[in-house]
Amino acid sequence: VTMDISVEEAATADKVTAMFPDGRKVAVKLPSYVEDGQTIRLKGQGEQGPGQPGDALVKIHIRRHPRYRIEGRDLHVDLPVDLADAVLGAKVAVETPTGKLAVNVPAWSSSDKVLRLKGRGLPEKAGGHGDLYAHVRLMLPEGGDAELEALMRRQKG
Repeated sequence: VTMDISVEEAATADKVTAMFPDGRKVAVKLPSYVEDGQTIRLKGQGEQGPGQPGDALVKIHIRRHPRYRIEGRDLHVDLPVDLADAVLGAKVAVETPTGKLAVNVPAWSSSDKVLRLKGRGLPEKAGGHGDLYAHVRLMLPEGGDAELEALMRRQKG
């Protein structure tokens, strides 16, 4: 049986439901460390043979996420920052698998700036967690901004 789980479920070791070919649904408590392609043994949940039921093997597949990119135990996420916050610096909310977190975007941050959130990635085998890397993505105002355009024209000369 293959079971698809989300990045959030992998990060928090949630309980998930495995669907078996015979129609059974079994609640599975994920181990604190789980990786794509890993096989989990569920004792006594396999097919009935003579005597006790056997063990079921469940292969884990971590679904692609629209927000997070996985590299080892680290997660990467794009962090949209508007022009004023990028120039002046600001506290900005970033989504992590366990909820929102406020991060400081330093003044004069450009789109090549990467903020490291230590221990906010996926759980590691030996304990601890990988990191979450928030990649600043400069966002210009929708629909334009006449004052900003005028300022840029003056700066450009």
